[in-house]
Amino acid sequence: MRNATLADIDALAELELRCNPSPWHANQLQHALMPPNQIWICTTDNARISAMLVWQQIVDEAEIHLMDTHPDNRRQGLASQLLQALYHHAQAHGLSRILLEVRAGNDAALALYQHQGFVECGRRRGYYTNGEDAILMEKTC
Repeated sequence: MRNATLADIDALAELELRCNPSPWHANQLQHALMPPNQIWICTTDNARISAMLVWQQIVDEAEIHLMDTHPDNRRQGLASQLLQALYHHAQAHGLSRILLEVRAGNDAALALYQHQGFVECGRRRGYYTNGEDAILMEKTC
């Protein structure tokens, strides 16, 4: 696991296209490299980016914006490693909780977040462009 750099932007954008029905563009990802945002990535042996976590600190909270795992690398624990690293970082820096939103129909992501100790704390009805709800989740630190 490491911090993403400008040199990673094209690979991050490609990963987003594979993983997200409403992907962020390269310029959005580039902006996410600037504080208070952070992008953490996991790479494979051949240096391909296999997972990423885009998040930011807002006062005493961490907010997850994106979590992607390459389809070839799913169910290998990469997303769990990123979430655990964020949790430990949040604890070490005195953050009170981690927040995220997830598509209501994304069963795999919901199961992952619940397994990692996140609980539903709200819902945004019709939030996504296709009318799907966003489930708001939190994990206290």
